[in-house]
Amino acid sequence: MELQALQNWLTAEVQPQAEAIDQDPAVLATVLGQMGDRGWLGLSLPTIAGEAALSPLQVWQAQTAIASASGALAFLQTQHQSAAALLARYCPGDRCLQGLRQGQPKVGIGFSHLRRSPVPLQAQWQGDQICLSGQLPWLTGWGFFEEFLIAAPLPDGQILFCLIPASAPEWQVSPLALAAMGTTGTVAAQLSITLPRDRLVTIQPATWIHDRDRQGILSPTAFACGVARAAIRTLEKQSLDSAALLQSRLEQIEQAIAATLLQSERLPDRALDLRVQALSLMHRCTQAAVFSAAGAANSLQHPAQRLYREALAFSVLGLTADLQACYLTAIATAD
Repeated sequence: MELQALQNWLTAEVQPQAEAIDQDPAVLATVLGQMGDRGWLGLSLPTIAGEAALSPLQVWQAQTAIASASGALAFLQTQHQSAAALLARYCPGDRCLQGLRQGQPKVGIGFSHLRRSPVPLQAQWQGDQICLSGQLPWLTGWGFFEEFLIAAPLPDGQILFCLIPASAPEWQVSPLALAAMGTTGTVAAQLSITLPRDRLVTIQPATWIHDRDRQGILSPTAFACGVARAAIRTLEKQSLDSAALLQSRLEQIEQAIAATLLQSERLPDRALDLRVQALSLMHRCTQAAVFSAAGAANSLQHPAQRLYREALAFSVLGLTADLQACYLTAIATAD
């Protein structure tokens, strides 16, 4: 995959309708389908079995470009990509890599609830069948994804992952009224379901979500940097001096993130610091976009309004206790 081809498509087809994507689920569904047609829904997967996948840096660059064009599109794409990566790893014989890249089928994820205590969704074996019961307070992509990869702890603490069709009658979903990216089909769900063993994907250690958060702390900086880029574009259109200053700072942070992604061993404290820096700059850029637009920024149709809300959503994406503490400290001690 050529990153330039993705960027060209985003610039020509997605950026001009970013506000429509933010307001109309049908437009978002169309664009998501177009990404799948081009094989861009599973960027971290090889094109065909045995062919090299994009590097972590290339995946980061691609996701930054998507977020710069549309936060809602980036949000759904990363949901499918996360599911596809797990399926390709643990069910390689059952899933065609090209199909996953194209979103055939489109698959969502449900495991953010693993960060809660107690975990509101539980799993257990009943003979040779899987039983899940409880709540998913947050599930994104309802109406877009045909299956969901759901995680829940077993009685011994291990984390069970299984695939559940979106069409299963056991789902009871309630739409969530969100301030940002409301077209992404984010719902709360009640679930009590019994599944055959062949819906099992993998069983992971009890620390899986915390290990994942620690290892992937830099990944969400792609969304922060993408939104910052988009906000800077709005300033550049007005030929404001602040655009060049913010762009220079963004380039510094992006270069530092790229250098860290290329390292075989990453220092957790350094990665956390870069995450906080990226979030801080994202908010500075979107605030600048709002101020430059003045009263017009209060319109739902204005790019500055959308970007300000996207910054809100991406601030808390994959939020951990360590990140929360570091960012709150950074805010409280900022000059």
